[in-house]
Amino acid sequence: MLRRSHKKFRGGCLECKRRHVKCDGRRPVCLLCTMSERDCSYPSQAPPEKLSPSDSSSQEQSISPGDNHSQGLDEAINLNHMELLVHVASDKSMFNLGHSPNDYPSDLFIALKKGLKAPYLMYMLLAFSARHLAFLHPQQSAFYLHQAMTLQTRAVSLFNAAWTGVDQSNCVAVLGFSSILGHHLLADTLAKRDPGGLEGFISHYTQCVEMHRGIHTIATNAWPLLMATELQPILSLSADFTSRAPRGNHCQRIRELVDTANGLGEEDKEACRLAIQYLQVGFDAVLAEEEQSNRYQMIFSWTMLVPPEFTRLLAAKRPEVLVLLAYYSLLLHYGRNLWQVGDAGAYILGIIVDYLGPEWDHWLEYPRERITRKPL
Repeated sequence: MLRRSHKKFRGGCLECKRRHVKCDGRRPVCLLCTMSERDCSYPSQAPPEKLSPSDSSSQEQSISPGDNHSQGLDEAINLNHMELLVHVASDKSMFNLGHSPNDYPSDLFIALKKGLKAPYLMYMLLAFSARHLAFLHPQQSAFYLHQAMTLQTRAVSLFNAAWTGVDQSNCVAVLGFSSILGHHLLADTLAKRDPGGLEGFISHYTQCVEMHRGIHTIATNAWPLLMATELQPILSLSADFTSRAPRGNHCQRIRELVDTANGLGEEDKEACRLAIQYLQVGFDAVLAEEEQSNRYQMIFSWTMLVPPEFTRLLAAKRPEVLVLLAYYSLLLHYGRNLWQVGDAGAYILGIIVDYLGPEWDHWLEYPRERITRKPL
């Protein structure tokens, strides 16, 4: 699996430090605080060094997998960007965690049209395209991952500079940018194989959940505006899916564990029950033969829908919540053929089993048996 190396960053804002989440250090308002509409401030110190467009373009020119990528990324006619744009337009599997791929051409047209007026959306599309190409061409992954990182950084910078709130003129572009960034972050998170084991993964995943919750906040606050746009059919389908009543009993054992947990308060139990409800909707979809348009949507949506109390319990590594996460790893396993997922389900289950030890084997039996089962 692909992963990106990173350095320890100590220039985060006060709000992110208080919430113990990783900050991107953007000033005057970091991305997490922008997305969640929190007050953002920094201690009185020199701002961290940032990658300027000229710096990033010079780095991009120095990394090339072949002669066809030798041109710099800031030229008037940019063949690197054109390659990414062509890939966006031609490969429907990039966004296969969403709704029906049959709607892909119209969705893409909306995004490209809005991206011409909102460059942060266009850069985010290109960044995600580069991320997908890094998966498709492992021999050139260093080049494409560098492109993805640089374009995503520029997209976030442009978004922060343009941010004045959501209104009718920008709601589609803001939601598109936020959603694609969420897909990008989830793909990166599921690809990580840090030596920190569970500790490292929980740190990355809770940050991913925080960002996804910001996406959900934007969509919820702007819902009346968005329903008056061309996104109305897409958003209605998505809302109908996530509001379904669960049908199956695949989560029965984890429900029993949560209901009988002495160490969880009632508010914590309700948060876990809501997370379980969404998981069951996800299992209903992936295991239904007639399901097509939303089969894997909950793999993405679950990180956006789980309540803040659940994230807090996950960051504290409460055993019951780690067992619940193991059930999410089973949902991932059912989507293992998707490029964003791969063996992430088996990997996450493995680090949870190692962390909890044999005394939790009874509660982990259901996801463990199905993930380790040999395919027919």
